[in-house]
Amino acid sequence: MLNEGLPAPPSDQAPPAGDEALQFTHSGSRYLLGYGRDFFGIWDRQGGQAPVSRYPRTDDGWRSAWLSFSATEPQSAEVGIGAGSSALSTPSSPSVWTPPVAPKRRVNGAWWLLPILMGWVGGLIAWLVNKDADPKVARSMLITGIAISAVVVILIVSAPPSTP
Repeated sequence: MLNEGLPAPPSDQAPPAGDEALQFTHSGSRYLLGYGRDFFGIWDRQGGQAPVSRYPRTDDGWRSAWLSFSATEPQSAEVGIGAGSSALSTPSSPSVWTPPVAPKRRVNGAWWLLPILMGWVGGLIAWLVNKDADPKVARSMLITGIAISAVVVILIVSAPPSTP
């Protein structure tokens, strides 16, 4: 375990200067991985404000900190919260982690040709392909296809009969 042999600092005591977390990068059910001014550290959510393990702020230090943290917290999540005092407040405090938002992919303008040229069928295809990327644009494509199909039907029905 990460904190074997390390006494937990009293929770009512402020962390010594230099032991403060500037940023947490990963959160597990019990431990937090992050960094301070000149070190990488692992903080115990139940053990106060000081890190239970410190590593030099180098590439090797990060590697060591990550290996120790991931061995104890295999189901950790990446986080991006600021100074860590709120995440360490109580063992029952909820995690601040939020799921990452996938960047929206841009809908290619060529998809507009489908509803314009093929009517409601093209609008339906364009909507199915683009609904996850941009639901508003996909819906507009579907509506455009339906509207063009309606206009074509009205023009065909209202056309004068051809005379031979």
